[in-house]
Amino acid sequence: MAFKGIFIGIDRYTSREINWLSCASHDAKALYALFSDTLGGETRLLTDGQATVTAIRDSFEQFTRSDRDDVVVIAFSGHGTETHELVAHDTDPYDLAATTIPLTTLGEWCARIPSRRLLIVLDCCFSGGMGAKALQFEGVARDIQSVEGKLNQISGEGRVILTASGPTQKAWENPRLGHGLLTLHLLEALRGPEEIREGDRIGVLRLLDYVVRRVVDDARQIRREQHPAVRGTFDGEFTWPVFLPGAIYHAAFPDRGEPVATAEIASLANFGFPQAVIEAWAGDIPRLNELQLAAINEFGILRGEHVVASAPTSSGKTMLGELAAVRGALDRRRALFLMPLKALVNDKLRQFQRVYGPFGIRTIEATGETDDVSPLLRGRYDIALLTYEKFTAIALTHPYVLEQVGTIVIDEVQMIADKGRGANLEFIMTLLRMRRRDGLEPQVIALSAVIGDTNGLERWLGGRLLRRVERPVPLDEGAVCYDGRFRYLDGDTGQERVVERYILPLHDEGKHRDWVVPLVRRLILEGKQVIVFRETTGETRHGSQYLASALGLPSASEALADLPEGDPSQASAHLREVLGHGVAFHNSHLDREERRVIEDHFRRRDTRLRVIVATTTLAMGVNTPASAVVIVGLEHPGPQGPQRYSVAEYKNLVGRAGRLGYAERGASYLIATSPREEHQYWEQYISARAEDLVSRFRNADSRTLIIRVLVLLR
Repeated sequence: MAFKGIFIGIDRYTSREINWLSCASHDAKALYALFSDTLGGETRLLTDGQATVTAIRDSFEQFTRSDRDDVVVIAFSGHGTETHELVAHDTDPYDLAATTIPLTTLGEWCARIPSRRLLIVLDCCFSGGMGAKALQFEGVARDIQSVEGKLNQISGEGRVILTASGPTQKAWENPRLGHGLLTLHLLEALRGPEEIREGDRIGVLRLLDYVVRRVVDDARQIRREQHPAVRGTFDGEFTWPVFLPGAIYHAAFPDRGEPVATAEIASLANFGFPQAVIEAWAGDIPRLNELQLAAINEFGILRGEHVVASAPTSSGKTMLGELAAVRGALDRRRALFLMPLKALVNDKLRQFQRVYGPFGIRTIEATGETDDVSPLLRGRYDIALLTYEKFTAIALTHPYVLEQVGTIVIDEVQMIADKGRGANLEFIMTLLRMRRRDGLEPQVIALSAVIGDTNGLERWLGGRLLRRVERPVPLDEGAVCYDGRFRYLDGDTGQERVVERYILPLHDEGKHRDWVVPLVRRLILEGKQVIVFRETTGETRHGSQYLASALGLPSASEALADLPEGDPSQASAHLREVLGHGVAFHNSHLDREERRVIEDHFRRRDTRLRVIVATTTLAMGVNTPASAVVIVGLEHPGPQGPQRYSVAEYKNLVGRAGRLGYAERGASYLIATSPREEHQYWEQYISARAEDLVSRFRNADSRTLIIRVLVLLR
């Protein structure tokens, strides 16, 4: 068995009546080089002046001597005509019959090739229009059925034809990327993206399906309709190795030599990051993990590609946004980070100013607490951190702000499933997508905790889905039951396990504290740091007080000393009281500086602050590593009654346990005070899968949405 191929690309034509193209020659050269480097065999490249009707016919004639077991690929990129011919370099528009290659003739030539596996790629179209890869002539009637019939005659068993568009559609080029859309994504697919790769092989039909999806999505981003079609089948399993650029490809495209990241963080120097910045990162992440390597090397976050990344807490996904943002800042391209909570913005502001400030990268914030947004409006920043709501307000009232931006990182995208705030997040992504019609397309990196089916979110954004479900640190996830058992899923095997008499409930008052106190006492004796999540701010204060009283821990004196001076509120007084016993609470009643002190001291390795009792705000991306997480109650209070946590919210809470670099293993404990609660928690949360993403516009205030859309369309 041998490989044989003809690769034809025509940008320039002898006739002055034929519009020149920009990318067809590049299409052919890239495919020729990639196939030749990977499969070798007998290949021919015909571009521009080489691609006359006679030269193309002669190339086909040579392949009539192929063996039956040979694999043959024929790729054409250039103009097609409304009357269903391929346009050669020497085509005469006034003598199409004699100077083009009709589809019927192409079919006859292919029929003479004996190979039982023949793939034909036509990156052209047969409907006219400026900018499309088709010729249009006045007064020529178009028979749509005939193009379908002719293509079907060429295809069949062992004969697969991939066309760039439907019979009434245009095939588009992307001059910025240097290829027609079909060839661009065919080249991408041949390189073996993980969505279709199986080991070091790629199934050819699966590859073609991937190309079709990517072209459809890419065309929609530029408000075009282009639906490639695959006709015919191959018998049996037909696979190719993953294609790798070699000497021929690099000689043809010397500027496309792409650097490669390795696990060694020093390899980021290949991407232009200064050594001082790399050393600053190395203090927190000495090595790049598999998620980060895939994002860089395969998903193109440093090449401006749109990506939706879904991974467990502590998987290092925030670093993906930082890499893209800092790379852009070094090139004077600004970046925005959009986050759901002010606490998140405040936490990241401190981190970014500490890490990146010394290198001249200016980070600013804009939240509901920010009065002066003039630095953002004037572009006097490198990285700006905003809450969702603040970004929406600024983008609608000052739309030119997006013209300054090269990268937008949207954190906590799983919030789109939230019935309350999901509609606003969905509107933000809709706004970004709609601005592409004005030629504004900053890179979008959407970061999410573990979620269910994305329902095509990444395709809608014009990107790819980078999904990982493996935790870098094992998590034993379960429930402490009414009788003191610990029933859990083993973090290594995923198997259900039970430890009898894990704790001895107090049975003092029949309240949650009867389980919380002995559980937290056990965890502290094992040397763990613990976060206890409660439903309300009042419960956090009350819980911290009874734990401070029961545990008898030494004072967190350093945290006490760092609290701000001034006239303390009632909440501040309570905080000082419990810190005197090695416990803290964390909720919205504390001021910004008090919350910062708690967070900073809890993440210190030698801290005396052993327990935090917090609302769920602390779980939303704020860097507070813990060995163990205890969850008491799974309902949000609200004016219309309590609302159950989503599975995604619950999984985000338990993900706080066992953070990479702080603990080798994590454990989470839901407090189940009855057999009914044990069954409910196990079935609906612990062993459940996170919800699929769905549109929240249907639950939103329609009047608000209408006003926002009208502002956007003005």
